[in-house]
Amino acid sequence: MNAAIIHCLPSSSRDAASLASRLGIPVHEIAIHAFPDGEIRVTAGPAAPTTIIYASLDRPNEKLITLMFAAEALRRGGARRLILLAPYLCYMRQDTAFHAGEAISQKVVGPLIAGCGPRDHRRRASASDA
Repeated sequence: MNAAIIHCLPSSSRDAASLASRLGIPVHEIAIHAFPDGEIRVTAGPAAPTTIIYASLDRPNEKLITLMFAAEALRRGGARRLILLAPYLCYMRQDTAFHAGEAISQKVVGPLIAGCGPRDHRRRASASDA
């Protein structure tokens, strides 16, 4: 088993493959099956103790759900440390409400991403992450 592996969303496969080649680690594309009602089934390949999910989160709405499902599958598959590598991190531009009733997207999406498995980039590593 490899110590590290990259999984990627289909839209990020070219860049993920380039990174994997430079690092000398395997890359697997996350499979997404769309059902007629709009739900999706997400299938990830084998996990490694350290698993990188490479996903540019532009056009984010479906990608966020895919990311959460993939993180669950990879953790269950043995990933002890999930790293999200997101060249574009969605919904981070709005950190304040400019009008009454307006949602602050950063306050919702940041914790959502951090809570689904991949950890917030500002989180400090702990001894249990090693």
